[in-house]
Amino acid sequence: MQIGGYSIRLLEGGRFWLDGGGMFGVVPRTMWQERIQPDGQNRIRLSCTCVLVEGHGRRVLIESGTGDKWNDKDAGIYGIEDRGGILASLRAGGIDPASINAVFCSHLHFDHGGGLTTLGADSRPRLSFPNARVYVQRREWQDATANLSHMRTTYRPENIAPLAEAGVVVPLDGAADVLPGIRVEPAPGHTLGSQAIFVGDDQGTLCFIGDVLPTRFHLRPYWTMAYDVQPMTVNETRAKLVARAIAGQWVVVLPHDPLGHAGRVRQDEKGRWAWEAVGE
Repeated sequence: MQIGGYSIRLLEGGRFWLDGGGMFGVVPRTMWQERIQPDGQNRIRLSCTCVLVEGHGRRVLIESGTGDKWNDKDAGIYGIEDRGGILASLRAGGIDPASINAVFCSHLHFDHGGGLTTLGADSRPRLSFPNARVYVQRREWQDATANLSHMRTTYRPENIAPLAEAGVVVPLDGAADVLPGIRVEPAPGHTLGSQAIFVGDDQGTLCFIGDVLPTRFHLRPYWTMAYDVQPMTVNETRAKLVARAIAGQWVVVLPHDPLGHAGRVRQDEKGRWAWEAVGE
């Protein structure tokens, strides 16, 4: 895609498996399994979508996926399929990770910030993108460094500590135009400090919406995750963003959709939200 003077490429940052009940919260399995079938352990296969943005003399990455630092035990727990993560995807596309100038993360759970670090020759975590600044909301950075989460292992030290030691994180306070054509806005609910990331201009917009809308299956009102810190806030944030996406005909990038990465949200004849895939 070409948006706002940027060339856009969607990349895979890792495939993994999570409990279907966790992904759909209070929604009964009899309802959500009509849309996506779980495996024998009640898990569903998920994607970690990343976005490479090139233009205006910059090379920017949105999200970093699960990363490549998994041991056998943890890889088995989360069903990590490809331990190469975003670094393997970038190199397969001929992109040197050292050429990335900036990384934007919606939040810093392991499936979004895990690729920010990689293991060095000494088997210690180091920066995956040594020449990049990392942009997150200040509240998210505070919660990540303090490991304030109702999921004990989701802010993993090996992902967070090297960023703090290197001083590469730029904490943002609310909505901000960070780079030409790249903007962030708070999108709270999944975490208190989550943000949505926008690329574009008055001719078109791409929105990485974050985990307020992890998959197309969450386009139904009140379908939230058990992993959400504030489920009702997720509904409010999602409703506002989706209304704007429909009005502006945004390209919306979903973080975890197993069937595809990007699309547009429409309203059907009954006024319900419907997904229209792009590039599938």
